[in-house]
Amino acid sequence: MFGIDQISWGQFGTFILILLALWYLSVILMAIAHQARFKRNHPFEEDQATSFAPENLRPIAVSSLDLPSQLIPFSLEMAIALPVSFYEETGLDEGYAISCFARPNDSRLPAILEQVQYQQ
Repeated sequence: MFGIDQISWGQFGTFILILLALWYLSVILMAIAHQARFKRNHPFEEDQATSFAPENLRPIAVSSLDLPSQLIPFSLEMAIALPVSFYEETGLDEGYAISCFARPNDSRLPAILEQVQYQQ
């Protein structure tokens, strides 16, 4: 039926490759034609289109007198105290030797573990 049993895999592969080549060639040619049709000599940032830069705008002057005085405070009415905390030197922390934790029978271990947060 339709001659499918007479086509070899080589002919089928060649047919698929030709179709793919024609497809990609048409896409590339359409992209080149589209690019040639919409060729720009300057980037968008330098474009002087009238819709982006209308000429009917004029600058206006704004003064602080135009705003209510409540929005712009001149000075604070009272002093705000800023709390300062100083770093207090507590001395050199020499830590504990690994041998204290490696020996389960060490007498210092229960006292150390009371001061240290650990998870079992």
